[in-house]
Amino acid sequence: MNAIKFRQTLFIVFIISFFIIPAKVFSNTKVRSLDVLKVGEPLPDAKLKAYGNVDIEINDLKGKIKIISIVPKLNTPVCDKQTHQFSETNGGLDKNVDIITLSTNTTEGQYQFSQKAKIHNLTFLSDSPEFIFGKKTGLLIDGLSVLRRTVIIADKNNIIRYIDFVPGGGLPNIKKALEAAHDLWQVSRKKLNDYEFILDRKIELFLLMQILRYA
Repeated sequence: MNAIKFRQTLFIVFIISFFIIPAKVFSNTKVRSLDVLKVGEPLPDAKLKAYGNVDIEINDLKGKIKIISIVPKLNTPVCDKQTHQFSETNGGLDKNVDIITLSTNTTEGQYQFSQKAKIHNLTFLSDSPEFIFGKKTGLLIDGLSVLRRTVIIADKNNIIRYIDFVPGGGLPNIKKALEAAHDLWQVSRKKLNDYEFILDRKIELFLLMQILRYA
């Protein structure tokens, strides 16, 4: 009984700390997030874990636009709401970009959460147990072994195009993040269409030259 009360007390202290203590108190003293995570800069590479004890490198995520929704701990009210909103209010964006939930829950804990919450359109990655991503980015909160709530949008080459360091214990601006990801996808699609158009014209010109050559 005492053990249960102790865990409940720890949970309450954890939640209150996010609302009361300023975010700068939680900053990693060895690495400052603002120095590492900047728009226009690449995501630092780090090894993460996926369910099934699969290692995933940040560099493995290249090739597709991605929203990385970083939450301190799943199975807590704000983190769960953030994850549900990215899953349920993205307007079909999940068909064109990767939406990733990153936390320090174990991969087994993330899988159990996704099954219970019936969330199947997000990718869950864990920074546990080594916290490599958190340490490299300065998002690891010293003493609590959780990551600071953050939303990152990176392009196909893992270049950061949007970032939201969420102060205190509230939700990020999910609507703004989704709009930013959608705009980035639209620009990327236009570039692809322009490239395909130019390629088609080059092929047509080449074929025409071949016809004239042997006419």
